[in-house]
Amino acid sequence: MRSLIWSLVERVFPRLASAALMVLLAQYVAPVVIGLYAWPMLVLTFYYSALDGAIRQVVVPSFANESSYRFLLRYRAWASVCGVVAMVATLAILWFVFPAELHPQILALIPLVVVPIANSYSIIPLGFLQRGEQWRRLANLQLTVSGLSLVVSVPVLFLTRSLLAASLQVLLAELLFAVFAHRAAARMGLPAHLETLTGGETLAREFRHASWFFILGWLQGQADRILLGTIAGTAALGSYNLAMAVARNPGDAVSSSTANVLRVRLDQVDGVPEVRVAADKLLTRASLLSAVLVVLLNLGTEFVLRPFLGGAWTKPLDAVYPASLSILLTTVTWSLAPVLMARGRLAWGSPIKAVGVVLAIPIAIAASHSVETAAWVYLARELVLLVLLVVGCGKATPVRSVALSLLLVGLLGAGFWLLGI
Repeated sequence: MRSLIWSLVERVFPRLASAALMVLLAQYVAPVVIGLYAWPMLVLTFYYSALDGAIRQVVVPSFANESSYRFLLRYRAWASVCGVVAMVATLAILWFVFPAELHPQILALIPLVVVPIANSYSIIPLGFLQRGEQWRRLANLQLTVSGLSLVVSVPVLFLTRSLLAASLQVLLAELLFAVFAHRAAARMGLPAHLETLTGGETLAREFRHASWFFILGWLQGQADRILLGTIAGTAALGSYNLAMAVARNPGDAVSSSTANVLRVRLDQVDGVPEVRVAADKLLTRASLLSAVLVVLLNLGTEFVLRPFLGGAWTKPLDAVYPASLSILLTTVTWSLAPVLMARGRLAWGSPIKAVGVVLAIPIAIAASHSVETAAWVYLARELVLLVLLVVGCGKATPVRSVALSLLLVGLLGAGFWLLGI
């Protein structure tokens, strides 16, 4: 349980910092500006999914031999270049598409260009620290860098009232983490470990499978935003983005941290029964933790955010309730990817993710009615994907934790409805 808690802390602080800054920014700018920020962040999240998310699946076992480690070095080089090119192209497109009065806000996004470099240079020390199950150390690093990034970006927000604060916060969090992670890994003996590596085969094939899986996962998670912004406009995208930032950012931290811990643990077991037991043990605790988070999110939205943001953001905040319930499902679904990988069935994940992409269409259509309706359809989609992933995992499915997550969705949903939240 301690590993899960520290891994959660490690993943939650960057997301909380981003969500907090987005809420503060909403006080000073119109929804169209928040929507403008969503476009480069879509590209950045694609980078995280296609490259960073995929390399995390293989980075821990890559320290077993020299060939795999050299693959990490090659990844670091071309991931940096690809990321920078993608971000520059995105800002150039925004410059030509949006009117001149928004050009200062587009220039304020320039720090995001450097984010892929900082991210790719953190993957080797991060993997080494995860390999040693240094979750507490990683949590402390993220707490430090999140705090430092806010110390700089919040005053910038008050001074400029622009997207410069948000882009600086993301860059500083990645850059400082890369620096501190390299120092921590060096103290733990990374250089000495690298000298012992010999021969071996690379994990390039596994990386490619994981990359396709996470690209489809990105499409599943972001297609609704792309379609919504295209169909309903950038202002509607801004409203939806704020609702998801409040409801999903902390939840994604729980889901990501649980998957990280489970991935390391499943690397240490063999056999379908052992995989199922290990997954059930961790996911049961994670589901209970997610339930507490859902309660806190809805209470915070009702009694803190509504008075703070005022009536202009009422509709996006109404969507937090159904969107937050999806945390209970994604806590399990995100961790079923390591279960599929442990069973050698990761290829099953791609068609399932493709279904999620198709189901983004009804979410975008629902958003033309209201953001809250879109959030309910989003919840329904996550339920469908959970059922499909259970079929893919077969006998390795952590049945108890899946049943618990569904039960908690029903209980909390009914409880919030009765309380009128």
